[in-house]
Amino acid sequence: MKRRDIILSLMAAAAAVTLTAPAGAQVLEKFTFRLNWTLYGEHAPFFVARDKGFYKDVGLDVEILEGSGSTTVAQLTANATNPVSYVDAATMMRGINAGMPIKAVGVTLQQSPMSFIYRADNPRPSKIEEIKDSRIAITAGDASLAIFTAFMGKLNMKVSDVKLITVANPAAKEQAVLGGQADALLGYFMDQGPRMQLKSGVKMGWSRLTDMAGITTLSSAIIVNNDWAKDPKNLDQLKRFLAASQRGWEDTRKNVDDAAAIFIKAAPSFNTEIALLEINGTLSITNTKHTQGKPLFWSAKEDWQESQDLLEKYAGLTAQPDLGKYYTNEYLAQPPYTAGKK
Repeated sequence: MKRRDIILSLMAAAAAVTLTAPAGAQVLEKFTFRLNWTLYGEHAPFFVARDKGFYKDVGLDVEILEGSGSTTVAQLTANATNPVSYVDAATMMRGINAGMPIKAVGVTLQQSPMSFIYRADNPRPSKIEEIKDSRIAITAGDASLAIFTAFMGKLNMKVSDVKLITVANPAAKEQAVLGGQADALLGYFMDQGPRMQLKSGVKMGWSRLTDMAGITTLSSAIIVNNDWAKDPKNLDQLKRFLAASQRGWEDTRKNVDDAAAIFIKAAPSFNTEIALLEINGTLSITNTKHTQGKPLFWSAKEDWQESQDLLEKYAGLTAQPDLGKYYTNEYLAQPPYTAGKK
């Protein structure tokens, strides 16, 4: 075969490959999302969005990464290492006031899940009168300290009225409670209690701070690096990610058993009972009286104001005169959350 004929043959073969490629083939755009912590049930809706193809429907290949605490993750977003992430709202507010170029673009948990978590055979503190002199395990720089300080202030007490036991990491905090060196730790009622029970076999109990003193703040939020979001291409990706995530949370509410099964695939150390407990607990705190009937993740100015007022009065937060520096709702989709679908 002559060289010219060989070249023509190769060109024809290449054309044939092109023609036989699926007509609807889609090149997905890579998108990284950093969580606030290691996997727990609150994160399940994001895995629902991934596993049910909601992210793919909007042209995104989403990689979900675990985190190591809201303070660290907020810094990773501020320096654009992970320009979109999931952190505690109070931690983000402090970061913004310290100059971090970050903002909440959606708030998933709109009531605080912060609780005293203790062994069920030693339920302390479960009443206000038991708080003083209780031994509370906490990690250095713990995101829970801000709301705990506000909680104590509202009860006309100081953090120094409890015996803080500072440990190196969350695992040590849990061991301090399980081993009896601490009465309780500060954590999320639908997360750490069930997980400790699963891992240790010791039945756990908890008391929510909001139930004890009527204190709450906005909690988990999707945040973004402001400079990154100025790029129109990045902003378009963000809007699609948010719409698909909203769809994932909506689907989770409708199909909790499915969500638990999907989550367990990502976090095989969980069982169905614990996964369902965590997911249902998460779904119970996704709205306030100001956001009923609004799209998922939509947050109200009144709730941001109440959160700031509480943290300013009792936890030393510097008040931000422009609440718009904390959040925006403008990138969220309306139901049925298919905005940006490709």
